[in-house]
Amino acid sequence: MEDKRNINLTIADIPMNVNILPAEEEVVRKAAKEINERVLKYKSGRNEPEPFYFLAFTALLNTSRMLQMEEKLKEIEGISSKLDEYVKE
Repeated sequence: MEDKRNINLTIADIPMNVNILPAEEEVVRKAAKEINERVLKYKSGRNEPEPFYFLAFTALLNTSRMLQMEEKLKEIEGISSKLDEYVKE
């Protein structure tokens, strides 16, 4: 089993120390980069002073997208299951 390692990230100007598996590091760093890009995108032209507002907004949008993708995946799995049954006949 791989040992976890600590990496340092900064998300919305908030420093974080995250304990992850080495195999997860690339994805976690990409996720942090995307979050920072989205926060900056939503922050531009708005006057809300607190970073948590933009983090909450980003979390809402990302979670909404994730849930939509999960629903699509369930539909695809259902279709795949039906195709498997049809092929077996």
